[in-house]
Amino acid sequence: MPKVAYPQIPTGIAPGRVISLGRFRDPAISTSLTAALPAALQAALRTEFEWYACRGAFFHNDAHYVDVLFGAWSAAGPPRDIVFSRPQVRLPVTPGNWVVFDPFEPHGVIDTGSDHYRRDQYDGAPVNLFIGFELALDAAVRSVFGIGPAQPGTALLASGIAVNAESGALG
Repeated sequence: MPKVAYPQIPTGIAPGRVISLGRFRDPAISTSLTAALPAALQAALRTEFEWYACRGAFFHNDAHYVDVLFGAWSAAGPPRDIVFSRPQVRLPVTPGNWVVFDPFEPHGVIDTGSDHYRRDQYDGAPVNLFIGFELALDAAVRSVFGIGPAQPGTALLASGIAVNAESGALG
């Protein structure tokens, strides 16, 4: 990870919420991410980034991101996992790790080993800091990730779909 000036992290970050600390452009971050991405994805990286902070994150989706895959690059904070409840996938969050995912898929940031989000677990807990980035959902990205057209009759997730904040279950 390149040396970057971290944003000021507010002291009153409530547990469970992911908050934006502002959008920015940074050539060093762009260069580092581009170098880390497979060649077929490099052109899809958008040039604007966003700082995000959380004290754990309850399960949610980010259905407001349209026509992109979302990326989260861990900049600082304790080891935690980004958990995707439906496919039952856990990915470690430690500084330097990054993940790209479908923002419509329910996910949460929880302590390693936990299987549910519990707000009281994160009262006063250290903050995780992420650099959010986007990959335009173009033909190359669709090919690399095996994303085809929606199957007929498939229920699509949207921002109006209820996600259980503790478990990530739909409904």
